[in-house]
Amino acid sequence: MTADVVIEGRGLSREFSFGEEKVTALHTMDIDILAGSMTAIVGKSGSGKTTLCNLLSGVDRPTTGTVRLLGHDLRSLGDAAMSRLRANRIGFVLQKDNLVPWLTIEENVAAPLIFGGMKRKAALARAAEYLELTGLSHRAKSWPSLVSGGEAQRAAVARACVGEPAVVFADEPTGALDRQNGDRVKELFWSLIRERKTAGVLITHDMDLADDADVVLHISDGRLVGEDQSTRG
Repeated sequence: MTADVVIEGRGLSREFSFGEEKVTALHTMDIDILAGSMTAIVGKSGSGKTTLCNLLSGVDRPTTGTVRLLGHDLRSLGDAAMSRLRANRIGFVLQKDNLVPWLTIEENVAAPLIFGGMKRKAALARAAEYLELTGLSHRAKSWPSLVSGGEAQRAAVARACVGEPAVVFADEPTGALDRQNGDRVKELFWSLIRERKTAGVLITHDMDLADDADVVLHISDGRLVGEDQSTRG
């Protein structure tokens, strides 16, 4: 594994059992996720995108194969160790912002830092930096119910990135937004990933959203059927 590889997956497959029947959701594949690079995993609903994401992020474990995050073999970690690694080194952005309604926007963004042991004052100061980066400083004291959908999703991006994780997974992050807000969230996410040399993993069925990714992996029926590399200089 090179220093630039944040996640290394080898021989990954995933089967699910339904009574005596076994269904293969993901067939054997290898995948590398690089620092400072955006990898888009593209495919139709039910193609295996989310299953692969769950394996790479340690949310689920493969039936066969290994996933190594920053050199850690995820299959060797117990639940507590995996939870700590995921909390400290992985960020998530979902289609729905999932902001905590009884916390202000700045408290939502600071929450991962506070849960990780950072003092509240320092966590709020770091959150303020990310709210400025995302153009949300004026919404710091607002409740989630009082901001727009686009603003809420930008806050979710800030929350995912505020701890400066090694990798951020985004599962259809603009799916609930109109085109203008979707484009703004996309540009924000891309810039944070590349400026901070974080690894980004985008899960989507929208090729327009994936267009500017450095690597595009095409998944169909649980199989890796194609890979496109960016020609950006």
